[in-house]
Amino acid sequence: MRNPENIIKGRIAETIVSEMLRDSGYYVYRFGYEGILQSLIQRGLPRMLESDREAEIIRIMPDFIVMTKEGDVSFVEVKFRASNNLERETEQMILKTAKHWPDARMLFVKPKKPHFLIARAKDFAKKHTLYPLERERFLKVSQESIQKYEKLVEKYLGINSA
Repeated sequence: MRNPENIIKGRIAETIVSEMLRDSGYYVYRFGYEGILQSLIQRGLPRMLESDREAEIIRIMPDFIVMTKEGDVSFVEVKFRASNNLERETEQMILKTAKHWPDARMLFVKPKKPHFLIARAKDFAKKHTLYPLERERFLKVSQESIQKYEKLVEKYLGINSA
């Protein structure tokens, strides 16, 4: 059973990232399982088969489509993690994402600095390394903007926010 507190923190992390990317000049569109299928979920969408390949692709759809003014597109999956350690479950999710969405960027939001870590799914699958958002080549976010949104992470997702 999913923990409601973790669901809420995940949504807050998605909102922070979405706003940070918009402030950085990107167009951000909700994608992802919850984003696209929300109305169907609310109407009682039947549970998809675990073994169904297409269902797996849908379940791990990245959260956002992010586009530059020039039309460059990227998929971004946002994950909140309370600690610096990636649980085995998270690593398995990234490996599945790398299989079906290899160029999607996995952006982790954490209460401790660095608050924003990122990697392309296929790169993480090979190297198991995340790096600070300011080193990302596609999603160029200024240090000033990162610092601005770090304050929101600390306020709403920080250790003492509960």
